[in-house]
Amino acid sequence: MSLRKHIIAGAVAASLLPAAAFATNGILPLGNGIKAHGFGGAGIANASEAMSMVDNPALLSKVDSQWSIGASGFNPNRSADVGRGYIESDSDWFLIPQGSYASNSGGTMAWGLSVYALGGMNTNYPEQLFGTRVGVDLQGLIVAPTFSFKANETVSLGISPLLAYQSLETTGPELQGRQEGQEQLPVSDDDSATGWGVRVGLAAEVMPGTTLGLTYQSELQMDVMDNHAKFLFAPASDKALNLPAIWGAGFASQVTDQVKLVGDISTIDWSDVPIFDELFGWEEQTIYKFGVEFAASDNLALRVGYNHGNSPIPDSAAGRNILAPATTEDHYTVGFTTKMGAGEINGYYAYVPENEQRQEGAGLPAIKMYQNAFGLSYTGHFN
Repeated sequence: MSLRKHIIAGAVAASLLPAAAFATNGILPLGNGIKAHGFGGAGIANASEAMSMVDNPALLSKVDSQWSIGASGFNPNRSADVGRGYIESDSDWFLIPQGSYASNSGGTMAWGLSVYALGGMNTNYPEQLFGTRVGVDLQGLIVAPTFSFKANETVSLGISPLLAYQSLETTGPELQGRQEGQEQLPVSDDDSATGWGVRVGLAAEVMPGTTLGLTYQSELQMDVMDNHAKFLFAPASDKALNLPAIWGAGFASQVTDQVKLVGDISTIDWSDVPIFDELFGWEEQTIYKFGVEFAASDNLALRVGYNHGNSPIPDSAAGRNILAPATTEDHYTVGFTTKMGAGEINGYYAYVPENEQRQEGAGLPAIKMYQNAFGLSYTGHFN
């Protein structure tokens, strides 16, 4: 096992955080920190919690020393129609933990560590769809040490090396006649991969109470999963299940003592990764996130948010995405923070309305999905 694999395996074991499938913007989660979820996932310029470093590593310089642990309950409801009416996928509840640690003494340097879900996709269709049980279970996790440098009182920079892990299990019939030498190539298989990337960010307070943020995450370079490269990914010109690069910009403005506005825009070009482009037909996705926070009292803050990103799947590719029906587009969220002793409790709920995509023509495949999600976290502050 390579040194990188040893490092990632140790970090995963130490974190004790399984990475469940959590896909809503393509295969990516709605947001990162529990507070950010209440803002519709927006957080590139909002230094509100230790998990803010996931959205923008430069924000680490703008939060105090703290730790947090939390989890989301995720309920994706997926269905597919191949000419016999819609059949629902089983396995519709998942637990997605996250954790972070931030150390900031108030000097020019701050450091932290976050562990969170890379995202994923899960379907588990019963025999009624194709005559046999079929499905996929893609899970991922990122361990991200983060370093932030305060250039002056208003501008900070940050960097997060990303250590990634993903696993993919497929369920399906054995296909007779598809052989490599004497080895039969099954549809049912499982494998995993490790990889790496980097996220960099800048945060600048352009006027009192208003911060702008910029981020870039490189393409996550994943190892090839050899078992899946033999059959599932065989037609792709590059058989590594990489995550495409992500560009993002955001703002956060404390417009009054009680009201804060937060917004993000990010772009993900799924077509840059051959597996998403050549096998599933995914296209570039632009995601808009916006939220408002109202300080109801010294001990309670309330949030509402909205997130929109057009489905990366064109209608003409609906049939190619029965096992990965990433159709959802609109997301509505609410959230809260309440103080508890020296720490605080954060929570959110997200409703994602159903979106259906159907290929043109009678009897051609169709897919649809709607989602519910909720989460809670505890944040403790220290000197």
